[in-house]
Amino acid sequence: MNTNRSILRRADRCPRTGGFTLIEMLVVIAIITLLAAMLLPTLSKARAQARSTACKNHLSQIGRAMAMYLTDHNRYPPLFGKSGGVWADSSFPRSPLNSGGLWADRLYPYAPWSWTNGSWNCPTYMAEQGILGSIKDREGRTSMIALSYGYNGYGVGGVFGEWPKLGLGAISPQNPREQEVLAPSEMYTVADARSYTDKDGYRRWFGRPFMDPWLPLPGFIAPEADPPHSQGYNILFGDEHVSLVKRSDYLYPPRTAHNWNRDNEPHPETWAPKNQWAVQQ
Repeated sequence: MNTNRSILRRADRCPRTGGFTLIEMLVVIAIITLLAAMLLPTLSKARAQARSTACKNHLSQIGRAMAMYLTDHNRYPPLFGKSGGVWADSSFPRSPLNSGGLWADRLYPYAPWSWTNGSWNCPTYMAEQGILGSIKDREGRTSMIALSYGYNGYGVGGVFGEWPKLGLGAISPQNPREQEVLAPSEMYTVADARSYTDKDGYRRWFGRPFMDPWLPLPGFIAPEADPPHSQGYNILFGDEHVSLVKRSDYLYPPRTAHNWNRDNEPHPETWAPKNQWAVQQ
């Protein structure tokens, strides 16, 4: 009997050599899952911030290229070129939809990359399967351009407004001179494109090469993607600084219409009817 007690005491002193119990394993898994759930939002936010920072750097480089263009030409580049006449200049690359070139093509001599290069564009941009450039319809015809940055060629009146355009110029050879922008630090020049699909959806996502504060015409393109950076868009201003502007401000004319126009005035007579505003309040 004493012998049995001695054996039991020795057994109690011996270290256990078995593995984890099922309960211990479940506790460890639960802890790891909890830590992962806590870390993933932080990592996702950090990745989004890194993409936004890269986008701002791209826009800053576009701003420097724009400044060099202004030094050489003393006018802002046109949004679109022409197929003939003064803007059919062989020194500039040609775009798929416009043989006179886009505004982005005119900056090519001052920047080391084409606008179809990913390093020129926002890393969060949604293009057709991630591809930048021209987009073709079902018949294989080039029908529109996928570009992640838009140019303020028209001003707050937008593309289809009937009023004089107060932006930086569309196709006129008499685009505004640098001194015609009265408040460069407040003037929108280039911004993250608002990405859309066409009404049939077969072309996937694309960004238009121009800025427009209003909803697109019904039956043309839809729907619109969320802003690329949280709740807003990165915007290059006329003095070359870049800032994130919330969608609720950027596309609400009572707050920011003056930022669209080179005379720094809101010009409410050029606004679309309220049911066409991208932001209603």
